[in-house]
Amino acid sequence: MAIQDPYPARAQLTPQALTDTAIETRIGILDRWRQHRAEHKRCLIVQWLRRTANRSRETDPIRRRRDALLHYRAAAVRGDLLEIAATLERTRTPDPASVATLHELLSNGCDSPLYNPRIPMSELHATLDHVRTEL
Repeated sequence: MAIQDPYPARAQLTPQALTDTAIETRIGILDRWRQHRAEHKRCLIVQWLRRTANRSRETDPIRRRRDALLHYRAAAVRGDLLEIAATLERTRTPDPASVATLHELLSNGCDSPLYNPRIPMSELHATLDHVRTEL
């Protein structure tokens, strides 16, 4: 009496096919991880934009003393910051260059128009207009 293999498809897979499947699985995992990291970074930048826009209304001079943010500049572009945050939140695949520009604008204390009073306000408006058009 012959016993049949209950899993006939298993016998047909070659070692090369098993290796290709493992590689595709790893690539899929890496792609999902990169997508998750990009999504997380996008959410953090949205929160950062909103926090910066809301901090522009801070009136207590003692709280503002330790803050490097130029509040009058943030107040001047508050609407733009909130609009970009809303657009970035709705966009599932934002332009990576725009996200990098926003990160640089919010984090670089020396070269950012939000933090450096020597940089003209027109450059801040130009940067935000450029980001808005690219998103």
